[in-house]
Amino acid sequence: MGGQLHSIQILRAAAAMAVVLFHLGDSLARNFGLFPSNPFPAGSDGVDVFFVISGFIMCYTTAGVDQRSPADFAMKRAARIIPIYYLMTLVLFAVGLVMPSLLASGSATFEQLAKSLLFIPYERANGAVAPVLFLGWTLNYEMFFYAIFTIALIVAPRFRIQFVLAAMGALTAVGWAAGSGGDLLVRFYTSGLLLEFVWGCLIFVVFNRYPSLIGHLKPLWVIGLAALLAQNFFDVPLPREIEKGVPAALIVLSFLGLRFQDGPARRAGARLGDASYSLYLGHPYVIELVGKIAIAVLGASIATGILTGIISLAGSIGLALLSFYLVERPSNAWLRKRGFARPQKTVSNP
Repeated sequence: MGGQLHSIQILRAAAAMAVVLFHLGDSLARNFGLFPSNPFPAGSDGVDVFFVISGFIMCYTTAGVDQRSPADFAMKRAARIIPIYYLMTLVLFAVGLVMPSLLASGSATFEQLAKSLLFIPYERANGAVAPVLFLGWTLNYEMFFYAIFTIALIVAPRFRIQFVLAAMGALTAVGWAAGSGGDLLVRFYTSGLLLEFVWGCLIFVVFNRYPSLIGHLKPLWVIGLAALLAQNFFDVPLPREIEKGVPAALIVLSFLGLRFQDGPARRAGARLGDASYSLYLGHPYVIELVGKIAIAVLGASIATGILTGIISLAGSIGLALLSFYLVERPSNAWLRKRGFARPQKTVSNP
C-alpha cells in the first residue's frame, strides 16, 4: 500500500480493536456482571468501517492499467483471505466435533463446513446467518464484492468502478423492493450492506480526482464518530448502510487526509493493522476460552472479570500478531512464489 495510506492501516487496527471491545464488553457484562450492559455497543460498527475500506482499497489497487488482470485480482484476493480463514474454520470445526461444550455455538455439520469454506451463507439452528467461524459472515459479503469486481475487470476494466456501482446499486434496489422475505441467498446478496462497498468506491473517486480536497476533509472523522456514538442514545430509523455506513465513510474519507508522525505509536498501529484480519477473526474464541477457564478456576466475580478482560485483550492481540507473522504472511509469500498471485506493483493513476 502506498506510503500516503499509512493512516488507513492504522484505521484498520482501530476498527478491529473496536470489534474486539464490543465482544469483550458483551462477555464481561454477561458472564461477570462487570457492567449492567455492553459498555462498547458502537464497537460493532468497526465492521462497517472495514466494508468501506475494502471498497476503497479494491479501486486503489486496480488504479493502474497494468493492475487490472481479472485472474491476478481474483488470485490475490483468494491468497489474502482464504489461508487463515480456512485454518481457523477447520480448527474450530474439529474442536466442535471433539469438545462441543467449549463452543457457545456447539458443533457444525459437514454440510455447514462445506458451505463455510465455499462462502455460501446458511442459517444456523439459532436463526443466525453465519458460517462455522461466525464472524466469517462478513467474508461472505467480501467475497461476493470481489466476484463483482472481478466481473467488472473482465467486461469493462476501464469502467470497473462504474460497473461495480451499477451492479451493487441494482442489487440493493432489488433487496429494498423485495423486503425481508424470500429466499435466504437472495436476501443476503441484495442486502443494503453492499452499499458500504459502494461508499468506499466513491471515496476513491474523490481521492483520485480531487486529491487537493482530501486534506481539507480531515475533521470529518469527528462527525462520523459522533454520529456512530450518538446512535447508542437515539433510535435512528434508517437502514444500516445509511445509519452506520455513511458515518463510517466519513471516517475513512477523513483518515485519507490524516498524517501520523513516525514513531513507536504509529509503528505499533501499523503492525496491528497488518494483523487486523487475524485479530478480527480470532478474538471471539480467545475471549470465550479465557472466560470459561477463569470462571472454572476463580468463579464469576467482578475481580475475575477484570482479570479476564486484561488477559483476553492481551491474548487476542498477541495471538493475532503471531498468526500474521507465522501464518498469514508466510502463506501469502508461499502462494505468490508458486504463481498464485503476482507481487503488488506500484499504483499509478489510470
